[in-house]
Amino acid sequence: MASDLLPLFSGAAVGNICDISSLLSRESIALAYPAISVSVWVIALVFAMLAGGIMGLVASYPALRVKEEWFLSMILLVGGETFRIVVTNTPEIGCGFNGLAGITTPFYWLSNYLPSGPLQAEVPTGLYAAVIVLLAIGCFVFAQKICNSPYGRLLKSVRDDKVAAESLGKDVSRVRKQIMVLGSIMAGLAGALYVYYIGVATPEDYIPALTFGIWVMMILGGYANNRGLLLGAFVITMLDRGSLVTGIALQSYLPTLNSNLIVYGRYMVEAVILLLLLVFRRKGLLPETRVKTKAYTLFDFGKKKAQASSPPAEAPRAGGEATS
Repeated sequence: MASDLLPLFSGAAVGNICDISSLLSRESIALAYPAISVSVWVIALVFAMLAGGIMGLVASYPALRVKEEWFLSMILLVGGETFRIVVTNTPEIGCGFNGLAGITTPFYWLSNYLPSGPLQAEVPTGLYAAVIVLLAIGCFVFAQKICNSPYGRLLKSVRDDKVAAESLGKDVSRVRKQIMVLGSIMAGLAGALYVYYIGVATPEDYIPALTFGIWVMMILGGYANNRGLLLGAFVITMLDRGSLVTGIALQSYLPTLNSNLIVYGRYMVEAVILLLLLVFRRKGLLPETRVKTKAYTLFDFGKKKAQASSPPAEAPRAGGEATS
Protein backbone atom coordinates (compact mmCIF):
# COMPACT_ATOMS: atom_id res chain seq x y z
CA MET A 1 0.00 0.00 0.00
CA ALA A 2 2.80 2.40 0.90
CA SER A 3 4.46 1.65 -2.45
CA ASP A 4 1.31 2.84 -4.22
CA LEU A 5 0.68 5.88 -2.02
CA LEU A 6 4.14 7.43 -2.39
CA PRO A 7 3.91 8.01 -6.16
CA LEU A 8 0.17 8.69 -5.93
CA PHE A 9 0.55 11.52 -3.42
CA SER A 10 3.48 13.03 -5.32
CA GLY A 11 1.62 12.97 -8.66
CA ALA A 12 3.92 10.39 -10.29
CA ALA A 13 2.81 7.28 -12.15
CA VAL A 14 2.40 4.20 -9.99
CA GLY A 15 3.39 1.54 -12.52
CA ASN A 16 4.47 -1.95 -11.49
CA ILE A 17 5.61 -1.74 -7.88
CA CYS A 18 7.85 -4.79 -8.32
CA ASP A 19 10.08 -3.23 -11.00
CA ILE A 20 13.52 -1.76 -10.31
CA SER A 21 12.37 1.53 -11.81
CA SER A 22 9.55 1.74 -9.25
CA LEU A 23 12.05 1.02 -6.48
CA LEU A 24 14.26 3.92 -7.57
CA SER A 25 11.20 6.13 -7.99
CA ARG A 26 10.04 5.44 -4.42
CA GLU A 27 13.46 6.29 -3.02
CA SER A 28 13.64 9.56 -4.96
CA ILE A 29 10.13 10.55 -3.84
CA ALA A 30 11.01 9.77 -0.20
CA LEU A 31 14.06 12.05 -0.54
CA ALA A 32 12.23 14.92 -2.21
CA TYR A 33 8.96 14.98 -0.23
CA PRO A 34 9.46 14.65 3.56
CA ALA A 35 5.80 15.34 4.41
CA ILE A 36 4.58 12.68 1.99
CA SER A 37 7.12 10.17 3.30
CA VAL A 38 6.07 10.61 6.93
CA SER A 39 2.34 10.73 6.09
CA VAL A 40 2.51 7.50 4.08
CA TRP A 41 4.37 5.84 6.96
CA VAL A 42 1.65 6.82 9.45
CA ILE A 43 -1.10 5.63 7.08
CA ALA A 44 0.75 2.35 6.55
CA LEU A 45 0.97 1.77 10.32
CA VAL A 46 -2.75 2.44 10.76
CA PHE A 47 -3.71 0.12 7.91
CA ALA A 48 -1.33 -2.56 9.20
CA MET A 49 -3.03 -2.47 12.60
CA LEU A 50 -6.48 -2.59 10.99
CA ALA A 51 -5.45 -5.48 8.76
CA GLY A 52 -3.97 -7.32 11.74
CA GLY A 53 -7.15 -6.82 13.75
CA ILE A 54 -9.33 -8.07 10.89
CA MET A 55 -7.12 -11.12 10.37
CA GLY A 56 -7.25 -11.86 14.10
CA LEU A 57 -11.04 -11.58 14.07
CA VAL A 58 -11.37 -13.89 11.06
CA ALA A 59 -8.92 -16.42 12.52
CA SER A 60 -10.72 -16.43 15.86
CA TYR A 61 -13.85 -18.10 14.51
CA PRO A 62 -12.31 -21.47 13.59
CA ALA A 63 -9.56 -21.28 16.20
CA LEU A 64 -11.84 -20.74 19.20
CA ARG A 65 -13.83 -23.88 18.46
CA VAL A 66 -11.05 -25.96 20.00
CA LYS A 67 -10.93 -26.45 23.76
CA GLU A 68 -7.19 -26.65 24.43
CA GLU A 69 -4.78 -23.72 24.04
CA TRP A 70 -2.14 -25.89 22.35
CA PHE A 71 -4.61 -26.82 19.59
CA LEU A 72 -5.38 -23.13 19.23
CA SER A 73 -1.67 -22.37 18.77
CA MET A 74 -1.28 -25.07 16.15
CA ILE A 75 -4.29 -23.84 14.19
CA LEU A 76 -2.91 -20.30 14.12
CA LEU A 77 0.55 -21.58 13.16
CA VAL A 78 -0.84 -23.66 10.28
CA GLY A 79 -3.01 -20.76 9.15
CA GLY A 80 -0.07 -18.36 9.13
CA GLU A 81 2.14 -20.81 7.22
CA THR A 82 -0.62 -21.36 4.66
CA PHE A 83 -0.94 -17.62 4.12
CA ARG A 84 2.84 -17.29 3.74
CA ILE A 85 2.97 -20.02 1.10
CA VAL A 86 0.11 -18.43 -0.84
CA VAL A 87 1.83 -15.02 -0.82
CA THR A 88 5.17 -16.57 -1.82
CA ASN A 89 3.68 -18.24 -4.88
CA THR A 90 1.45 -15.32 -5.92
CA PRO A 91 3.43 -12.47 -7.52
CA GLU A 92 0.34 -10.26 -7.53
CA ILE A 93 0.46 -10.17 -3.71
CA GLY A 94 3.60 -8.45 -2.46
CA CYS A 95 5.69 -9.39 -5.53
CA GLY A 96 5.79 -13.08 -4.63
CA PHE A 97 9.00 -14.82 -3.56
CA ASN A 98 11.30 -11.83 -4.17
CA GLY A 99 9.24 -9.55 -1.99
CA LEU A 100 8.82 -5.80 -2.23
CA ALA A 101 11.98 -3.73 -1.87
CA GLY A 102 12.64 0.01 -1.79
CA ILE A 103 10.70 0.67 1.44
CA THR A 104 12.56 3.55 3.06
CA THR A 105 12.30 4.81 6.62
CA PRO A 106 10.10 7.88 7.18
CA PHE A 107 13.26 9.88 7.93
CA TYR A 108 15.10 8.91 4.76
CA TRP A 109 14.83 12.51 3.52
CA LEU A 110 17.28 13.61 6.23
CA SER A 111 20.05 12.28 3.99
CA ASN A 112 19.72 15.45 1.91
CA TYR A 113 20.86 17.57 4.87
CA LEU A 114 23.79 15.39 5.96
CA PRO A 115 27.32 15.31 4.57
CA SER A 116 28.34 12.41 2.34
CA GLY A 117 29.44 9.42 4.36
CA PRO A 118 28.11 6.86 6.82
CA LEU A 119 25.94 9.44 8.58
CA GLN A 120 23.60 9.62 5.59
CA ALA A 121 22.43 6.10 6.34
CA GLU A 122 23.04 5.91 10.09
CA VAL A 123 21.15 9.02 11.22
CA PRO A 124 17.77 8.23 9.55
CA THR A 125 18.01 4.58 10.63
CA GLY A 126 19.03 5.48 14.19
CA LEU A 127 16.21 8.00 14.52
CA TYR A 128 13.72 5.46 13.24
CA ALA A 129 15.08 2.87 15.69
CA ALA A 130 14.45 5.37 18.51
CA VAL A 131 10.85 5.76 17.34
CA ILE A 132 10.45 1.97 17.37
CA VAL A 133 11.75 1.85 20.95
CA LEU A 134 9.25 4.54 22.02
CA LEU A 135 6.37 2.67 20.41
CA ALA A 136 7.53 -0.56 22.04
CA ILE A 137 7.55 1.17 25.44
CA GLY A 138 4.04 2.45 24.74
CA CYS A 139 2.84 -1.07 23.91
CA PHE A 140 4.49 -2.40 27.08
CA VAL A 141 2.80 0.22 29.27
CA PHE A 142 -0.52 -0.49 27.58
CA ALA A 143 -0.12 -4.24 28.20
CA GLN A 144 0.75 -3.59 31.84
CA LYS A 145 -2.34 -1.42 32.26
CA ILE A 146 -4.49 -4.21 30.85
CA CYS A 147 -2.93 -6.85 33.13
CA ASN A 148 -3.54 -4.74 36.26
CA SER A 149 -7.11 -3.83 35.31
CA PRO A 150 -10.38 -5.68 35.96
CA TYR A 151 -10.25 -6.84 32.34
CA GLY A 152 -6.82 -8.32 32.99
CA ARG A 153 -8.15 -10.25 35.96
CA LEU A 154 -10.98 -11.49 33.75
CA LEU A 155 -8.40 -12.76 31.25
CA LYS A 156 -6.56 -14.63 33.99
CA SER A 157 -9.77 -16.18 35.26
CA VAL A 158 -10.62 -17.39 31.76
CA ARG A 159 -7.12 -18.80 31.39
CA ASP A 160 -7.06 -20.57 34.76
CA ASP A 161 -10.63 -21.92 34.89
CA LYS A 162 -12.95 -21.04 32.05
CA VAL A 163 -15.74 -23.17 33.57
CA ALA A 164 -15.71 -21.04 36.72
CA ALA A 165 -15.66 -17.88 34.60
CA GLU A 166 -18.65 -19.09 32.61
CA SER A 167 -20.50 -19.96 35.81
CA LEU A 168 -20.12 -16.31 36.85
CA GLY A 169 -21.76 -15.12 33.64
CA LYS A 170 -18.64 -14.30 31.63
CA ASP A 171 -18.68 -14.85 27.86
CA VAL A 172 -15.43 -16.80 27.44
CA SER A 173 -15.59 -16.96 23.64
CA ARG A 174 -16.11 -13.24 23.38
CA VAL A 175 -13.21 -12.51 25.73
CA ARG A 176 -10.88 -14.77 23.79
CA LYS A 177 -11.96 -13.16 20.53
CA GLN A 178 -11.30 -9.69 21.93
CA ILE A 179 -7.79 -10.52 23.13
CA MET A 180 -6.97 -12.20 19.80
CA VAL A 181 -7.97 -9.05 17.94
CA LEU A 182 -5.98 -6.89 20.36
CA GLY A 183 -2.90 -9.07 20.02
CA SER A 184 -3.23 -9.13 16.23
CA ILE A 185 -3.39 -5.32 16.14
CA MET A 186 -0.12 -5.10 18.06
CA ALA A 187 1.40 -7.77 15.79
CA GLY A 188 0.37 -5.76 12.73
CA LEU A 189 2.05 -2.68 14.16
CA ALA A 190 5.23 -4.64 14.88
CA GLY A 191 5.27 -6.10 11.38
CA ALA A 192 4.90 -2.71 9.72
CA LEU A 193 7.67 -1.20 11.85
CA TYR A 194 9.93 -4.15 11.03
CA VAL A 195 9.35 -3.88 7.27
CA TYR A 196 10.17 -0.17 7.28
CA TYR A 197 13.31 -0.87 9.29
CA ILE A 198 14.80 -3.55 7.02
CA GLY A 199 13.52 -1.88 3.83
CA VAL A 200 11.95 -4.95 2.23
CA ALA A 201 8.77 -6.97 2.70
CA THR A 202 9.31 -10.64 1.90
CA PRO A 203 7.32 -13.68 3.10
CA GLU A 204 10.55 -15.59 3.77
CA ASP A 205 11.12 -13.46 6.88
CA TYR A 206 8.11 -15.09 8.57
CA ILE A 207 9.00 -18.76 8.51
CA PRO A 208 7.83 -21.04 11.38
CA ALA A 209 11.28 -20.78 13.00
CA LEU A 210 10.42 -17.18 13.87
CA THR A 211 7.27 -18.31 15.66
CA PHE A 212 9.13 -20.97 17.63
CA GLY A 213 11.76 -18.37 18.58
CA ILE A 214 9.02 -16.15 20.00
CA TRP A 215 7.64 -19.10 21.97
CA VAL A 216 11.08 -19.70 23.46
CA MET A 217 11.31 -16.00 24.40
CA MET A 218 7.97 -16.20 26.16
CA ILE A 219 8.69 -19.43 28.05
CA LEU A 220 12.24 -18.38 28.95
CA GLY A 221 11.29 -14.99 30.32
CA GLY A 222 8.21 -16.05 32.18
CA TYR A 223 4.71 -17.13 31.34
CA ALA A 224 2.12 -14.31 31.67
CA ASN A 225 4.75 -11.78 32.71
CA ASN A 226 5.43 -8.78 30.47
CA ARG A 227 8.77 -8.05 32.11
CA GLY A 228 9.74 -11.67 31.61
CA LEU A 229 8.91 -11.37 27.92
CA LEU A 230 11.36 -8.47 27.65
CA LEU A 231 14.05 -10.56 29.35
CA GLY A 232 13.39 -13.56 27.12
CA ALA A 233 13.43 -11.41 23.98
CA PHE A 234 16.74 -9.87 25.03
CA VAL A 235 18.40 -13.24 25.73
CA ILE A 236 17.26 -14.92 22.51
CA THR A 237 18.10 -11.85 20.42
CA MET A 238 21.61 -11.76 21.88
CA LEU A 239 21.92 -15.48 21.11
CA ASP A 240 20.84 -14.84 17.52
CA ARG A 241 23.19 -11.91 16.94
CA GLY A 242 26.00 -13.56 18.89
CA SER A 243 25.88 -16.70 16.77
CA LEU A 244 26.02 -14.59 13.60
CA VAL A 245 29.02 -12.57 14.79
CA THR A 246 30.79 -15.70 16.08
CA GLY A 247 30.30 -17.50 12.78
CA ILE A 248 31.79 -14.60 10.81
CA ALA A 249 34.71 -14.21 13.23
CA LEU A 250 35.59 -17.91 13.21
CA GLN A 251 35.46 -18.04 9.43
CA SER A 252 38.19 -15.40 9.24
CA TYR A 253 40.48 -17.66 11.32
CA LEU A 254 39.27 -20.97 9.88
CA PRO A 255 38.44 -20.43 6.20
CA THR A 256 37.40 -24.06 5.76
CA LEU A 257 34.81 -23.80 8.52
CA ASN A 258 31.21 -23.54 7.40
CA SER A 259 29.84 -20.59 9.38
CA ASN A 260 26.28 -21.83 8.88
CA LEU A 261 27.00 -24.59 11.38
CA ILE A 262 27.23 -21.95 14.10
CA VAL A 263 24.57 -19.62 12.75
CA TYR A 264 21.97 -22.37 12.49
CA GLY A 265 23.27 -24.12 15.57
CA ARG A 266 21.37 -21.54 17.61
CA TYR A 267 18.17 -23.41 16.77
CA MET A 268 19.57 -26.42 18.58
CA VAL A 269 20.49 -24.20 21.54
CA GLU A 270 16.97 -22.76 21.61
CA ALA A 271 15.53 -26.29 21.56
CA VAL A 272 17.74 -27.32 24.50
CA ILE A 273 16.74 -24.17 26.42
CA LEU A 274 13.07 -24.93 25.80
CA LEU A 275 13.39 -28.54 26.98
CA LEU A 276 15.30 -27.54 30.13
CA LEU A 277 12.72 -24.91 30.98
CA LEU A 278 9.82 -27.30 30.54
CA VAL A 279 11.51 -29.82 32.85
CA PHE A 280 13.12 -27.68 35.56
CA ARG A 281 11.55 -24.20 35.44
CA ARG A 282 8.20 -24.22 33.74
CA LYS A 283 7.32 -20.70 34.93
CA GLY A 284 10.41 -19.16 33.36
CA LEU A 285 13.10 -16.91 34.78
CA LEU A 286 10.57 -14.33 36.01
CA PRO A 287 7.38 -16.11 37.09
CA GLU A 288 4.00 -14.44 37.03
CA THR A 289 3.58 -11.91 39.83
CA ARG A 290 0.62 -10.88 41.95
CA VAL A 291 -1.74 -8.31 40.41
CA LYS A 292 -1.51 -5.11 42.45
CA THR A 293 -4.49 -2.78 42.34
CA LYS A 294 -5.36 0.32 44.35
CA ALA A 295 -7.21 -1.87 46.85
CA TYR A 296 -4.15 -4.09 47.29
CA THR A 297 -3.05 -2.46 50.59
CA LEU A 298 -6.57 -2.41 52.05
CA PHE A 299 -6.77 -6.16 52.57
CA ASP A 300 -4.90 -8.63 54.74
CA PHE A 301 -1.70 -8.86 52.70
CA GLY A 302 -1.27 -5.10 52.60
CA LYS A 303 -2.07 -4.75 56.32
CA LYS A 304 0.41 -7.45 57.28
CA LYS A 305 3.06 -5.81 55.19
CA ALA A 306 2.38 -2.43 56.81
CA GLN A 307 2.42 -3.93 60.31
CA ALA A 308 5.68 -5.74 59.64
CA SER A 309 7.36 -2.49 58.61
CA SER A 310 6.05 -0.41 61.59
CA PRO A 311 7.90 -0.37 65.00
CA PRO A 312 6.33 -2.31 67.89
CA ALA A 313 4.14 -0.37 70.31
CA GLU A 314 5.61 0.52 73.76
CA ALA A 315 4.30 -1.55 76.67
CA PRO A 316 2.02 0.27 79.24
CA ARG A 317 3.36 1.27 82.65
CA ALA A 318 2.68 -0.66 85.88
CA GLY A 319 0.10 1.88 87.01
CA GLY A 320 -2.12 1.03 84.09
CA GLU A 321 -1.45 4.33 82.23
CA ALA A 322 -0.15 4.05 78.70
CA THR A 323 2.65 6.24 77.54
CA SER A 324 1.66 9.22 75.47
